[in-house]
Amino acid sequence: MSFSLMATQLNGSALAAAWLLTVYAISLQSMVIRRVRANERDAAVAWVLGGALVVGTGIWAASFLSLVALRLPIKIGYVQDVVLASWLPAVVIAAAAIWMQTHHQLATRARILGVLLVAVGVLMLIFVNASSVMLQPAMIWDGSATLGAALVLLLGCFLGSLLMDSDLERDPHQARHLGIAVLVGSIIWAGMSVQVQGIGVALNAVCLSADQLSGDSLEFVLTATVLILLVMAHMGTLQDARSVARNQVLSESLKAAQTALEEASHRDGATGLPNRLGFEQQLRHIIDTPSDVALNLNVLRLNIDGFHAFMATYGHGVGDGLIHTLALRLQGLVREGDVVARSDTDEFLLACRGLPDEHTAAVLAQRLQDAVHEPCLVQDQEIIVSCSIGISSYPDSATPEQLISHSNDAMLTARRAGGGVYCFFERGMDRIGASQVEMQRDLRHAVARNELVLHFQPKLRATTGELAGVEALLRWQHPTRGMVSPAEFIPVAERFGLIGELGQWVIEEACRHLRLWHDLGLDIPVAVNLSVHQLRQPDLEQRVREALLRHRVPARMLIMEITESVAMEDIEASLRVFDMLDQIGVRLSIDDFGTGYSSLSYLRRLPARQLKIDRSFVRDLDSSLDAQAIVEAVVRLAHALGLKVVAEGVETQDQADILAQLHCDELQGFLFARPMSEHTLMNWLGQRGNPSPLSSATGAQVAPAEEDVREAHDRATAWSDIEAGGLPGHA
Repeated sequence: MSFSLMATQLNGSALAAAWLLTVYAISLQSMVIRRVRANERDAAVAWVLGGALVVGTGIWAASFLSLVALRLPIKIGYVQDVVLASWLPAVVIAAAAIWMQTHHQLATRARILGVLLVAVGVLMLIFVNASSVMLQPAMIWDGSATLGAALVLLLGCFLGSLLMDSDLERDPHQARHLGIAVLVGSIIWAGMSVQVQGIGVALNAVCLSADQLSGDSLEFVLTATVLILLVMAHMGTLQDARSVARNQVLSESLKAAQTALEEASHRDGATGLPNRLGFEQQLRHIIDTPSDVALNLNVLRLNIDGFHAFMATYGHGVGDGLIHTLALRLQGLVREGDVVARSDTDEFLLACRGLPDEHTAAVLAQRLQDAVHEPCLVQDQEIIVSCSIGISSYPDSATPEQLISHSNDAMLTARRAGGGVYCFFERGMDRIGASQVEMQRDLRHAVARNELVLHFQPKLRATTGELAGVEALLRWQHPTRGMVSPAEFIPVAERFGLIGELGQWVIEEACRHLRLWHDLGLDIPVAVNLSVHQLRQPDLEQRVREALLRHRVPARMLIMEITESVAMEDIEASLRVFDMLDQIGVRLSIDDFGTGYSSLSYLRRLPARQLKIDRSFVRDLDSSLDAQAIVEAVVRLAHALGLKVVAEGVETQDQADILAQLHCDELQGFLFARPMSEHTLMNWLGQRGNPSPLSSATGAQVAPAEEDVREAHDRATAWSDIEAGGLPGHA
């Protein structure tokens, strides 16, 4: 059935007004979404509701104006109730679009469904508004135009969803924002216009609602009213944006001020270092971090000796300058990740990681003491101070409070010892007797007072009984205590950081004796024991070289003995030190072989010239076939590697005979001679005369001097075997 249709026209001004409102509504929608994202929950909900009302009104007005743009030869009017009823769906459509864009993390399927619903909703607005025009007969809709309008609206809504998401993720940019609004708004406006153009009216149609809402002013009033509403909403978004930005600036300023105050409360004003609270906080962070960061962690408490008396003499200005200088020095010594803090007027705290044992911590403590002791130039005054250092370690001290408290106990012990030393924390340190403190104080002056002496124990060639060399052993002749056992003073030296000084004294004294004996026509190699602390001194090679040059001693006459367990504790470090000493020409010996965990591949790499079999194997030689088998294997291994073998702790003739049969190179022990003073050694050599065979070696043994009898009264617990330098493995 065919109809004759009225000729229709489109009003350009109405279409332009519809386009303007559509673009403005789309632009405002994007601004509202930004406000929703920028505000907290309550304000965000208000913006969703308010934005839906305004944007929905804009879309509703644009769709109605698209219909008003349709001009017919007859007068038409619009049923007011129907037009107003179409406003609510427009608001719902806008709310759905805003909600969808606010929840940008929606799944793709949900987003496509949302876009479809919004496009269909906009399409339905034209139908609802068109139903407000009561024609007889009713309007005729062109199906192809409706389909085309639907496709255009789908395109506009989909592009709007993608482009707005992209725009909202960036900083606001007016040109980009406006471009998106114009593009998306124009497409949606085009979809509505296409649908309106598809409306057909029969030639004989009569408008039953002509007396309803109509008139030439309808277009102007509606456009002006809605445009004012959109502008007001626009101003509201700008005002809110400024308010949020201002609040954010204020919030950031408050946070920055709070952070600054908090940092200031955790910082020392004079040095800029963390104070006690800041140090505790960082220490707790290190311990609580779920990793291996806290392993090998040590806390060192450094107290400037006599600082308060210094302040009373020089004044606060010089005192502050001194503290500032020392703070810079300490910061220059620690590594990245370590913490330096000033905990009190005269104290610093350091948290240092990567210190695997006490010896490494002792090296650092000595470096800190040396740095503090260097002269400081403050206000044209050269100032020299010393410090006392207490050291605690994790996890022996398991909490920040314990680490700090225990380092304080150790520091106080170091101060009671006279200052200028470092001390490791030990359980019960707060109850350390005055005798140990006094012993440490006396030991510090033992070198200057010539109370330390070397005793020497001969080593004989197994085949001929000739003197092959001597081993130097440290002794302390105290003016009131008498001969102090190394078992007593070596642990004290280790605890208070004196072991390095004693080890260096032994090297110097051994070289001095080598020079004296050489001048007498005696070339007797001297073996000294190298402590683990000396092994880790970075300047050990230089110290040894200077001692040899100072006393004009051939390097081959000095033998350095290193306990096997110490050498293998850090094999790479040991190899570096051994190589440096070997380049000097010093001979190296592996002591107490068999008690450690040597790898044959490492043993082959060590530039050692000698192995010393531990006394525990020698002791059982005459009663244990297993011990004989072990010694024989060691001798064969050493000879295969080009090393000589020394057996220590030889006490019986049977042991000596077995060792000779097993082709051991040198023997050392009470069977031949006990450790003796230099004077007694010279007498012993004189009484021996020409070297005699080993079988008669005991006949050549001289009666020990009175001092040696007193010193070695109990062989089972003899401390005469404590090595020179006080190696911890022998202490």
